[in-house]
Amino acid sequence: MTRARPAVLAVALLAAACSDDPAEPTLSNDDVAGTYNMTVLAFDPQGVLPEMNVLVRLNTTPQLILTTSGTAQVVFLDPISGLFRTIGGTYRTTTTGVRIDFNASSLYRELLLSRRMEFTHSGPAAGPKTLTFNAAAPDGVNRTRLLQLVPEWVTEQLLDPAPGNLRISFST
Repeated sequence: MTRARPAVLAVALLAAACSDDPAEPTLSNDDVAGTYNMTVLAFDPQGVLPEMNVLVRLNTTPQLILTTSGTAQVVFLDPISGLFRTIGGTYRTTTTGVRIDFNASSLYRELLLSRRMEFTHSGPAAGPKTLTFNAAAPDGVNRTRLLQLVPEWVTEQLLDPAPGNLRISFST
């Protein structure tokens, strides 16, 4: 009976290795690495107000830089303070794009971003590429910052953080 256990274990491991459901390949860091310009930054606070194009309020084009070593960085000129801001983080590729984790102490909320976001990748590795996010903001958006960028909403009763749909696009 003791000899049968290793044989059963070997058959089970072999069966698992020959599964009919292989894991889908993920994109490589080389596929997604590059410097991307933000082309869309829009927020809709749960349909209670019309979607606002926040990117035009920044008066600048934030850039996302993804390196082949897995680091992510967003650089932008803050229209409120007039200072350049850097948001640091890391990323890992998925089957359809990248999952970015911004550092907890970084300024990701200054651009209405959430700490962890998953972007869909499109485009060839050697040509123009796009990363998009279009879903509920995972952490909501910082109400104070939102009202700095969209002062006409100051009389609205928005939660903090403000839940809603966030649309973001970065393109090379």
